[in-house]
Amino acid sequence: MNSIKLILMFVAVTAVQISTAYAGNISLRVAYSDGRQGTTFTPVHAELGEFALTPGMADGGQNEKWRVVAKNAQGTVLHEVLLRNAQQRHIEVFDPKTGAIEVSQQVRQADGVFEVSLPFDEKVVSIEIQQQAAGNSRIALAPPQPTIFDRASLEKMARSIQAARVQAPPPAATVTTIINNGPSNARMDLVFVGDGYTTAEMSKWHTDAQKVIDGFMADPLFAANRASINVHRVDVASNQSGADEPDKGIYRDTAMDGSFYCYNIDRLLCVNSDKVYSIVGSVLSPDQRDVIVVVSNSTRYGGSGGEIATLSMHAQSVEIALHEIGHTAFALADEYDYGTCSLNAEPTSGDVSLNGTRSVKWGSLISSSTAVPTGLGQYPNGTVGVFQGAQYCKTGKYRPTENSRMRTLGYPWHAVNEGLARTVFASYAPSPGGQITQTGSLVSGATANAPSASPGYVQAGNGTYSIQLTGPAGTDFDLYLYKYSGSAWTKVASSEGSTSTEAINYAGTAGYYYVQVKSYSGSGNYTVTYSFPPK
Repeated sequence: MNSIKLILMFVAVTAVQISTAYAGNISLRVAYSDGRQGTTFTPVHAELGEFALTPGMADGGQNEKWRVVAKNAQGTVLHEVLLRNAQQRHIEVFDPKTGAIEVSQQVRQADGVFEVSLPFDEKVVSIEIQQQAAGNSRIALAPPQPTIFDRASLEKMARSIQAARVQAPPPAATVTTIINNGPSNARMDLVFVGDGYTTAEMSKWHTDAQKVIDGFMADPLFAANRASINVHRVDVASNQSGADEPDKGIYRDTAMDGSFYCYNIDRLLCVNSDKVYSIVGSVLSPDQRDVIVVVSNSTRYGGSGGEIATLSMHAQSVEIALHEIGHTAFALADEYDYGTCSLNAEPTSGDVSLNGTRSVKWGSLISSSTAVPTGLGQYPNGTVGVFQGAQYCKTGKYRPTENSRMRTLGYPWHAVNEGLARTVFASYAPSPGGQITQTGSLVSGATANAPSASPGYVQAGNGTYSIQLTGPAGTDFDLYLYKYSGSAWTKVASSEGSTSTEAINYAGTAGYYYVQVKSYSGSGNYTVTYSFPPK
């Protein structure tokens, strides 16, 4: 499964007795903390099993990254994944009446945890976490020394945890599957867990959970992709009801330490991520917890995003969660223009760009009758164009529509964001071998792009891009692979033989790609099959 994991995991083949002679993956939970020598990393949980690998971010962009790599005895990198630096936390607060952004700022989270999944077969002898600066940094600084976890220590931790599970009493948490559309390795699994509900309030939690789940599934994007989604409800009792409200002198003993007024921001609702992962992980495997949403037993307006989303039972809080899941599940950027602007590098997200022309990455969706750049109030909202103002910048960055859910709560996602989300949902149920097949028809001299559906491109990772084309006998069809350079689409590979049977095998880096089929001569039906490495 090429899924969006909001958790960082290492994966391997499980058995009741774990041996060192397995091949597979490992799910690793890592604690991070500021120290005198910089950020320190410590493994706190290792789990072996048939889990999906963590998809990585595209390289570049304005944020610092963490690179997690698996190496062999010769020091060769066997696998790597690029992750957002979890210490860089973007805080956003919306007006509950208008849905407009009120607070947008970057804060540093000194400590926390994350999870990641990497291959862990017999060739892997160590796992490294490397810190790297943001792309196009103006100051060249020596990177910190990598943190290295050796195989023996990780295996020992995994064995110890497995043994403890076998011997331990049943977990305090329980799980109920609300929507089951198939195996977790081929579905996006949404997990809703309640915080601040006492044992006597479990019936209230069940009612609240269903209300929240119904709110999610009523959203047109989730409703349209319902068949790709599983939903689980996790029940865990708190000692006291509610949530901390430090600004009011209210403190509650809850299972996941839910608290408003986080970072001294009125509506920011935070939880203890280590406790969340431990509670949810006690009843669900890494493949069953793609998106975790903590619901606080409070009607105070608030929530937050990040690796774990939070919301309260305020009537408007589901809108906050949908916006935040746009970030975490679909890699969408904020489209509002309030906050700290950076124009250092082309954004990795598919819904914002430094390019203000028709060659922008969503350019295939812009009608020839739509002016570029696109003025406000000139077209019905939802019209795809190039609108100035996005990702905290009033000028210099562009968004695809005048107003979407990633700009103001309560608005639709619109075509570009819906298309990006569909590619994520599609990645949970790939065709055999991870291949996607598209068919069509061309007249002489015409071209067709794959994917043909919105947004017309795929965000993919490092690896081999494999494409095959077959067309009618007696014609000459050619095959091309394009990558977005940050300012324009560039042809990076081609196959231009004299027949209609063509193939490309391209060693590429992470980014945005699409395939083009062109009829050099002749007309007829074609079939193009492509397989891109997961991002």
